[in-house]
Amino acid sequence: MATVEITNRTKVEADLESLAAFARRALEATREFRSAEVYIELAGDRRIQALNTRWRGKPRPTDVLSFPMDSPDSAGGLLLLGDIIIGARQAAGDAAEEGVPLERKLRELVLHSLLHLMGYDHETSPDDARKMEKRRKEIEKRIGTGN
Repeated sequence: MATVEITNRTKVEADLESLAAFARRALEATREFRSAEVYIELAGDRRIQALNTRWRGKPRPTDVLSFPMDSPDSAGGLLLLGDIIIGARQAAGDAAEEGVPLERKLRELVLHSLLHLMGYDHETSPDDARKMEKRRKEIEKRIGTGN
């Protein structure tokens, strides 16, 4: 069974239990990540900007960052997949701009980040982007996200 720890370090209101359950379902919908462990944090602008600056060289807030831990191919036993840091205010602003509920936007960001932690990367090539999108759709179909 997948393990998801989630923390909200902001004043943005979000249903953390529902978001954690979504992340667990997404992980359990895969064969290789069914027993993975993930940490999710809803962070404020200063924290997400500091992380974005340090790790990506982009000195601005962003919607989400993924930090892989164990390599999916090399882990034995419990797989510590990694950390997902969500810029809560950025996500809320994006949700409002897109006209979607915040919970839906948060699920989208979590699934996107989980795919990165699983080794997918849409920025490396168009073929890799297609593979990531295909995997996203497969997981959404299995867990019935309604997106």
